[in-house]
Amino acid sequence: MDDTYTFYYDETNNSRKFRITEKDFNSSKDEDFVIGGLVYEGENRQFSLDKLFQSFKLQSNVKEVKRQHIAPGKTFLECVKSTKLQLLLKWIIENDVYVHFMAMNNLYFGIVDIIDSLVADTEFSMLPPDYINLMKNTLYKYINADIDYIHSVFLKYNYPNIQSDNVQPFCEDFIAWIENISVENEQEDFGLESVRQLLKDSRKKENLCFLSDNKDLILMDGYESLYIEPIYMFPYSQHTFDEEVEIIDKLKDFPICIDNQILSNYVFVKSESNQWIQLSDVIIGILGKMFLYANSKSKSEIINETIKLSDMQKENISLLKSLIEKSEKKCLAFIHFTANFYEIEKVKLILSMK
Repeated sequence: MDDTYTFYYDETNNSRKFRITEKDFNSSKDEDFVIGGLVYEGENRQFSLDKLFQSFKLQSNVKEVKRQHIAPGKTFLECVKSTKLQLLLKWIIENDVYVHFMAMNNLYFGIVDIIDSLVADTEFSMLPPDYINLMKNTLYKYINADIDYIHSVFLKYNYPNIQSDNVQPFCEDFIAWIENISVENEQEDFGLESVRQLLKDSRKKENLCFLSDNKDLILMDGYESLYIEPIYMFPYSQHTFDEEVEIIDKLKDFPICIDNQILSNYVFVKSESNQWIQLSDVIIGILGKMFLYANSKSKSEIINETIKLSDMQKENISLLKSLIEKSEKKCLAFIHFTANFYEIEKVKLILSMK
């Protein structure tokens, strides 16, 4: 994109990798990796950041502002009780600053390759994206609901690195599992039955193309692509990231280039020296809490809990919704999900509470 923006980044739930362990996963499957923060149009615009920070009235020994200073709490609903968060969200909106983020649901990312492998090199690869997504989302929903059993299957076959002699038994195990599911509606029944038929057709394949030649039990082998993507997408913008040594080292080994020109439109800095990154920590921390809330609750639980919100909680959720909508209207590329339909629907439900 040719537009010029100034981006600031922090991240939350950075487990470096998402892998299957003997009993569970190395981090919670309900915690999305989120990277992003604040962005404004143009370069070197002047803002009254010192005045904003003074309005928070933090203790003098706070040298670096974090989410817990502005929006303390273990849960999303606890975080949005904060008057300081209200101050921040209003300031962002009033000063024509926007939010940008990429959210990665690790479990969803780790299982969509099942569908992609089943349809690869078949006439089904030409199916409409909505149909493919229905299968992915429905499969995710029921895997997530029966994660203990699916975890045992993943361990058994060293998913996502399935050897050729295990293709048939892997497919058979999934077929048997699907046949015992009681689906909730006709659409999901259609989606799962489509997956079952594809599994039956795939039993005699020599390999499942996206589920071979991978590392055993590693569902996500690093998040560097989510750092690189916006640098490519906005080559005329400036990108300032919170210092992340592992990412810095990888970018040294593989410089980012467009038309054989190395891009130098990004820097990594220590967050304690940059107020914008500190504010980004707050916003991304709140978003991470919201996605965790969406992933770990049912729709009915969300409705029952959010009807009891205080006026401050309602106001902050409304401000957060306004900020996201304003940002998306400014530039669709500011908001990016790698997530399932059910999570996105629950996020919309949370933000719609009044």
